Amino acid sequence: MDRIHILIVDDHAMFRDGLRAVLEPQEDMSLVGEADDPESGIRLAAELRPDVILMDLHLPGRSGVEATREILARQPSVKVMALTMHHGDSLVDAMIMAGAQGYVLKEARAAELLEAIRAVAAGGAAMDPGVTSQVLVHYRQVAPGTPTRVEGDFSARELTLLRLLAKGATNRRIAASLHLSEQTVKNLLSGLYAKLGVSSRMEAVAIALRKGTIQQEP
Repeated sequence: MDRIHILIVDDHAMFRDGLRAVLEPQEDMSLVGEADDPESGIRLAAELRPDVILMDLHLPGRSGVEATREILARQPSVKVMALTMHHGDSLVDAMIMAGAQGYVLKEARAAELLEAIRAVAAGGAAMDPGVTSQVLVHYRQVAPGTPTRVEGDFSARELTLLRLLAKGATNRRIAASLHLSEQTVKNLLSGLYAKLGVSSRMEAVAIALRKGTIQQEP
């Protein structure tokens, strides 16, 4: 079984100890490194080539957003999952634009964290419900007023794809749901991102919800 190689970037030693205790027993995960500041995180990301990086938003010197942006500019295939203390963290919106694929509160249960890591590693997205609400509020404030539905600009397949993305579906799950190959799904996602003017599934979902292209499910 291929393991998910994980790098932790967090400046709190006790929190890293807790993450290590959760990750090390997992047969499908391997903790390859730890960093306590942005510069070390950027360097270790280049050296260790992890699959998933657990990135604290508030780091000494530079924010997790800046570190994420630099890491993904060099290694676009890496999946970054933000770790935040509060639902209303001011950096969450910036992390979407930086390319993060997931957001987990530091108070989350171990099972929730592990599920999120697996989802992100498989090409999906993972977001705490409280953080999701914050992001939706932000995007509605960016463009105030009743959103204009633009369903006519999208094919039925693209709308289905957007709805699956909003549920956090991985490429494999999308392929199975639409009876397509994973490569075809990747091609469809590239076209969808270009149409929406975004570069990640998190941005795609946020923009589609704001425009009214899809609706938030209860």
